[in-house]
Amino acid sequence: MVMNTESARAQASGIEKVLGDIVARARTTGGVLVLLSAPVPPDAPEQPESVFGTTEEDLGLVSTAADAFEGVDELAPALHDLNIDRVIIGGVDVQSSVQQTAMAGLACNFDVVVLRDGTVDLAGGPVDWFPTAEAAGAMVKDVADVWLRM
Repeated sequence: MVMNTESARAQASGIEKVLGDIVARARTTGGVLVLLSAPVPPDAPEQPESVFGTTEEDLGLVSTAADAFEGVDELAPALHDLNIDRVIIGGVDVQSSVQQTAMAGLACNFDVVVLRDGTVDLAGGPVDWFPTAEAAGAMVKDVADVWLRM
């Protein structure tokens, strides 16, 4: 899951270059790439305009809640139906959306990997909640250290 990478947010935060590597690897290995915007107003467009573009295989989603598992109907069951058991998440942590979605992923019985160098606040600075995520059961890794399964 790559969160909040619309042009304005991604460029302001500087996250595009770091996440570009894992986005390319996910597409190459046939992974399910979820491009997610959260939280957004109820009248937001259905497809987020990510700086990474979208392919037919990508899922472009918007959530009115910061926790995408709460804000997107049937997200967890749909991922489980696709036999996805591990969620790798990073992006711009708008209103704690990356944090809340990562924690909800754990509650939905996913293995969660949070991208340390691929998660920033809106100004491009570091977030301070990684120890809490690790204590809850998430793995925190740099983008270069994440192995994608085929």
